[in-house]
Amino acid sequence: MKIKDKIKKNGQKVYYASVYLGVDQLTGKKARTTVTATTQKGVRIKARDAINAFAANGYTVKDKPTITTYKELSNSWWDSYKSSLKPNTQQSYDGLIKVHLLPVFGDYKLSKLTTPIIQQQVNKWAEKANKGEKGAYANYRFLHNMNKRILKYGVSLQVITYNPANDVIVPRKQQKEKAGVKYLDNKELKQFLDYLDILDQSNYENLFDIVLYKTLLATGCRIGEALALEWSDIDLDNGIISINKTLNRFQEINSPKSSAGYRDIPIDNATLLMLKQYKNRQQVQSWQLGRSETVVFSVFTEKYAYACNLRQRLNKHFKAAGVTNVSFHGFRHTHTTMMLYAQASPKDVQYRLGHSNLMMTENVYWHTNQENAKKAVSNYETAINSL
Repeated sequence: MKIKDKIKKNGQKVYYASVYLGVDQLTGKKARTTVTATTQKGVRIKARDAINAFAANGYTVKDKPTITTYKELSNSWWDSYKSSLKPNTQQSYDGLIKVHLLPVFGDYKLSKLTTPIIQQQVNKWAEKANKGEKGAYANYRFLHNMNKRILKYGVSLQVITYNPANDVIVPRKQQKEKAGVKYLDNKELKQFLDYLDILDQSNYENLFDIVLYKTLLATGCRIGEALALEWSDIDLDNGIISINKTLNRFQEINSPKSSAGYRDIPIDNATLLMLKQYKNRQQVQSWQLGRSETVVFSVFTEKYAYACNLRQRLNKHFKAAGVTNVSFHGFRHTHTTMMLYAQASPKDVQYRLGHSNLMMTENVYWHTNQENAKKAVSNYETAINSL
């Protein structure tokens, strides 16, 4: 190391030297630094300190992650992961982290977060879930998997050497009677449709609601998919509705939930005629307001209708009709149940719903399989008796 001197602008004499630190383990390049002091001895001391600091930093001049607590790790993981999620999912995941993970693990130093600590917490979640407490506890396996993913990220950043969540044993979920799918049976569906038929359709809000409900019943699409529809998505000549987008809770347009969500749904003639008449009425209504509309279910005051506002109106209609409140999603279940009871192919139903696999369709609508199985037995008995 060669020590040189120079005179600063203020006339002070200082000494400096270029110090070779070694080969950077991250870049593979030679690392050097310059140290300055008022004496040659000071330069040698600073040079030695620089070499020691280089070694302590893992033989690199790059900044090492300064993550020491679970909260810091969780924040870092979320910043890198959230952009891959759609807004609705982002909000759900963010809530799970803030409400369930950070309160129990957030203050822990990563070096102190052990398998027994995590195991104890997972056991508590499982106990609450099996007692029937509401909240995310019912999905305690998902909470554990999210925690495991966060800690795995810590291993990849080399802020922890192993993932303590890997050795946690997740308690089995107590088997409970499968919850029934909410839908309108034939009696209630007829009662609801009869109620819609007596509504005053000269009132545009009533007409809007009727067309929305009957479209959901005829297609099985989700409310977010229906509210995102534009007239260019509906082939009024051939009776086909193209689902290619959905409206999220932030009033933004997203792509469908999965690739299977892109689909063309054929509709019946009555629904097709209803949509044609509704479009004409919408045009007249919009012209009176000095505007034109491209969105099918427009409320004129903003581009897309707010599902929360429409849900309040739906609740009132269910109550006035005297039928079970099955929510907007209940129309989807009603459509599917009717299709399956009518012996429609499960594969065709899967396509209409936009499910990514047939297992999802069959798991949700297991009750129709039971009913159809009973019909099969009846058909068998009829065939045997006719021999």
